[in-house]
Amino acid sequence: MTAAGPHRALAALSRCCSRSSSSLPLVRAAPATLSAWSSQSQRRSFSEGISFRHPEEHEMVRDLARRFVDDFLMPLEPTLLEREANGEKLRLTPEENVKLKETCKELGLWGLDLPEEFDGVDLPNTALVLLDEELGRTIVPFTFPPDSPNLHMMMSACNEEQRERYMLPYSRGETVSAIGISEPGAGADPRRMTMKAVKEGDSWVLNGTKIWITRGDLMDHIIVMAQADPGDGSDGGITAFFVDSGTPGMTVSRDIKMIGGQLTFEVAFEDCRIPAKNLMGEIGKGFAPMQTRLTRRRLEMAAWSIGMARRAVELLVEQANQRVLFGSKLADKQAIQWWVADLSTKIHATRMMALNCAWKQDQGMDVKTEASMLKFYATEMATDAIDKSMQAWGAMGMTKDMPLHILSTEIRTMRIYDGPSEVHRMVVGRSLLKGYWSF
Repeated sequence: MTAAGPHRALAALSRCCSRSSSSLPLVRAAPATLSAWSSQSQRRSFSEGISFRHPEEHEMVRDLARRFVDDFLMPLEPTLLEREANGEKLRLTPEENVKLKETCKELGLWGLDLPEEFDGVDLPNTALVLLDEELGRTIVPFTFPPDSPNLHMMMSACNEEQRERYMLPYSRGETVSAIGISEPGAGADPRRMTMKAVKEGDSWVLNGTKIWITRGDLMDHIIVMAQADPGDGSDGGITAFFVDSGTPGMTVSRDIKMIGGQLTFEVAFEDCRIPAKNLMGEIGKGFAPMQTRLTRRRLEMAAWSIGMARRAVELLVEQANQRVLFGSKLADKQAIQWWVADLSTKIHATRMMALNCAWKQDQGMDVKTEASMLKFYATEMATDAIDKSMQAWGAMGMTKDMPLHILSTEIRTMRIYDGPSEVHRMVVGRSLLKGYWSF
């Protein structure tokens, strides 16, 4: 690869940001340092000390993401609210999804955390947190492609052949990837999973059931976690496997309707035979790449929670400044003022926690404890913000004309997904009590 090769994505982003666009009229021109940001020397200079000032390039990309949300996602909200109110899924149509992805490619909002060697922008987690916060402000179910957690899992464990076969097509948006971790009897405690993968010659035979699979009806492949038995007496344990859609023995056994118009699936494996080359990583060492995926998702969820809380507080402030009750505006009442003060303080504190966790992750530190702190604190903070906003809006806050009920059901599921709050509290408490973590 030529010296200019690794910077193509950043250069494309620079061109997109500097162009004149009617849909993004206020995006500033990218400074010449945008491409230079990716150099290792500059990365080291930012990582050597703590600064509360984001690099100008990150602020610029955040500005671009904010305007993408405002100009392309927010206008879709009324249509999605109507679909959900009519009993349909809270989902974009294939046409809407394709159009948004094309716009992301045009603007350079694609592969933001993909390494430059794969034509990505390679932004650090501290920048990704800013972008995910902006996405959290809308109820439109869309993330900048490709979805980060599975990508990070593949980057950490795929061999060269699997990168070509699975990771790169996924990174280009050509395939849909799903993940199968939870089982009917093993959710928050993945070590209890009972799905088996037995080695037979040059194949692995899978038996078991996975549940709560998102995109189960759209996936081109699923990454499945199973208890591996190598068949030669050696150690097994939790191991990851790629299973392609359409593989005999794998069936989407049922769809599960969730609150807020969301949909998940149960996937069954019965004598499902896959090639030995579909083993991802090493036998018995699937927990580490799975944890990499979960940490990335928890950072995402925390940032989304911050964005959701911001939206809720903005709606609360709007109502407080216009609603008159017993001769004065809600904004003049101490209870409402304290709501706004407490919520804005918690939003600010959560953002600092998220950036701290992201920075440590960028430095290669173990952030399992910090990620658990962040997961339950951020989702519960957003729950409080959304609930108080609904309360301020009164009966109108209960209607399906407003986005608050979608925010409410979404944040409720987020307190369960990727580990319930109680389990994360257990992790944090155990870490301190046993001396694994300290202030």
